[in-house]
Amino acid sequence: MSAPANAPSRPSPRREEILAATVRYVAEHNVSDLSLRPLAAGIGSSPRVLLYLFGSKEQLVREVLAVGRSEQLALLERSEVEGGSARETLELLWEWLTAPERRGALRLFFEGYVRAFDHSEPWLDFGTASLDEWLPPLERVLDGTRANPTVVLAVLRGLLLDLLADAGEGEGDGADADAGEGSDAGEGSRSRAHAERVHAAWRAFLDATLA
Repeated sequence: MSAPANAPSRPSPRREEILAATVRYVAEHNVSDLSLRPLAAGIGSSPRVLLYLFGSKEQLVREVLAVGRSEQLALLERSEVEGGSARETLELLWEWLTAPERRGALRLFFEGYVRAFDHSEPWLDFGTASLDEWLPPLERVLDGTRANPTVVLAVLRGLLLDLLADAGEGEGDGADADAGEGSDAGEGSRSRAHAERVHAAWRAFLDATLA
């Protein structure tokens, strides 16, 4: 669907503000079930404004997915600049990606990746585009090592998905969890054990791959 004739021809501050609010909203909801009316209510706008600014729900979703993918790519590029060795760079990247505040962005990324299997808009090329964007910088990071960038990317994403499988990981600190009672304390302990297992698996992979 094309944008309406009176839609803005270039990005505006209001459009960027709405897009950022939508990214935050979608990070806490299910993008595949996104509906303009509850979205508009949740971000303080209206369906009419959303359609005026983005042309269609599909285009809005595409831009939300692009923002999520760009954020991950920016993290990779930042780790490449600030890291030292390949090991240090990948450890830094893992630390940023697994920070609790990025959980919503990771959920959005993986949902878009799976929806791309449908080969339908607006997720059509999401998976292949993310590979095209990630592999070149990973190749630079791993230059001079025997590591295969495709394998490193596959393991990284697999472990991130494993980390997301536990809804309680990253919520609260150890003191708060220990202060809980009954099932809450047990759930916190199980979540921490799950997270540590995944973190340990990433370290073990780096040990074996970059030794």
